[in-house]
Amino acid sequence: MSIYLNPEKNRIPALLTLAVIGSVWGLLEMALGGFLHAIHFTYQGAVMGGLAISLMAIFMSITKKPALIPLLGVIAAAFKPFSALIFGEPVFSAYVINPAVAIIMEAVAFGSVAFIFKKAMEKHLLAQITTGFLSGALGIVLYAVIASVFGMGKWPMLDMAGKIDTIISTGWPVALAGSITLAIGYYLGKFGMPKLANFKTSYPRAYYITSAVTVVSCWVIPAVFHLGG
Repeated sequence: MSIYLNPEKNRIPALLTLAVIGSVWGLLEMALGGFLHAIHFTYQGAVMGGLAISLMAIFMSITKKPALIPLLGVIAAAFKPFSALIFGEPVFSAYVINPAVAIIMEAVAFGSVAFIFKKAMEKHLLAQITTGFLSGALGIVLYAVIASVFGMGKWPMLDMAGKIDTIISTGWPVALAGSITLAIGYYLGKFGMPKLANFKTSYPRAYYITSAVTVVSCWVIPAVFHLGG
């Protein structure tokens, strides 16, 4: 019998997967997100939001634990101070705080929607597309609410019509990207799950060492860039 079919041997540690994917997401936010912000790339939100949703979809596909997804956002958001240091911005500034909050709201939105569509996502592509779209849109809405309440960015200065217009103009590219990248990420997680499980069972030491090295590398790389910068 294939070891992939053994439920116990097939189990992938959720917390370790959380640390790996959260750290990879954080590194991408720090490096790519910081770069796109520095060059004022118009569709930064769609690019980074789409990547975030694909990574969360991979995690969801592997672990089936939507309740842990907000923690992915917390881990990823913890990388934003590195981005400020590398690109010459104050650590305790809007450059760090605003995107960090946005990242966490993305994760909260995805976790909430994925919890509702959890079963349907396992069977239907339409459910995956819908989850990606709603997650992308809801993440923008949640951030708009938090930003308006706590005086972040331009949100407190906008009237209700301005808020709605900004939510729509910034939200639809992220929602559209999410509808595509979630399906891709979910497929990648589902396709890679048996291979990952077999690798863990056949080479457990290598599996855990590789995972640990990935996490540590994601945190060391920005520190090295800062010290060398």
